[in-house]
Amino acid sequence: MKALKTVAVALGITLAALIVIPLIVLAGLFVWLKVTEEDDDLLDIDREGV
Repeated sequence: MKALKTVAVALGITLAALIVIPLIVLAGLFVWLKVTEEDDDLLDIDREGV
């Protein structure tokens, strides 16, 4: 019975990692895009002024 509980906990941790890790990666990409978006806006403003 203890082995079954250990397998269940390991499976739960694995499934949680499969869900959480991609969400962290997507959140990081979203933040990176938001941070670099300001630089793109400044470049667009400079191009319009020329």
